[in-house]
This record gives sequence, structure tokens and C-alpha cells, in this order.
Amino acid sequence: MTQAILLACGVSASLSACMPSVLQYDRGNPVVMSSLQQEASRESVLSAAGRPQDAMVLPGINGVCYNYLLRNRGNSSPYYVAFNAQGRVVNAGYIACEKALAAGYLDSSEPIKPRY
Repeated sequence: MTQAILLACGVSASLSACMPSVLQYDRGNPVVMSSLQQEASRESVLSAAGRPQDAMVLPGINGVCYNYLLRNRGNSSPYYVAFNAQGRVVNAGYIACEKALAAGYLDSSEPIKPRY
């Protein structure tokens, strides 16, 4: 039993060392900060964050999704921002557009609600 606990702790510690903290990307990152603002638009995200690495059409909501690659302290993380037909942010997160679509995160065309 003790060996199983030690093994679980060792695996957990090694995985956490490999995965960068999400918070280190949030502090002042223009992509993250602009995409999570209330009433965020495609223009405001592009103005703050610049052009994405690539984009994909979201036929289900008649919108578009932008892929960015965030870099900080030698680490990198994918980050997507999805927009509805009116150009409002409907979702954003630390995965690529393709994975967000497959996970069902891009099924709604409702703009992001304030997160309090």
C-alpha cells in the first residue's frame, strides 16, 4: 500500500513538473486578457494579441476559431479563441481549436458571460 502511494506521488510530481502552470500564461498575456474581457470582439482580440497562427471555420455556429501559441519562460501552450457570426468571443481556452470543437466547447454561439 505504501509503495502504491509513493508511486502515485512520484508520478504526480513528475507530471506537474512537466506541465507549465496555467497561471503563468495569464498574467498580462494579451491573448488571454483580451479574450476574457466582457463583450470581447474579434477586433479587440486581434488588436491586443495580433494575428493568430491559424484559423478554422466553425460551420455549426457560423463563426471562426483562432489558434495561438503562448510562450513563457521556455514553455509553450496552445490557446484558442472562438467567435460567433457577430464577431463576439464565445469561448477560449488552453487547447487548440480542433480539440475544443471535438470536446463540444464550440457548440454555442452565445458570447462568454462574465466570470465572477
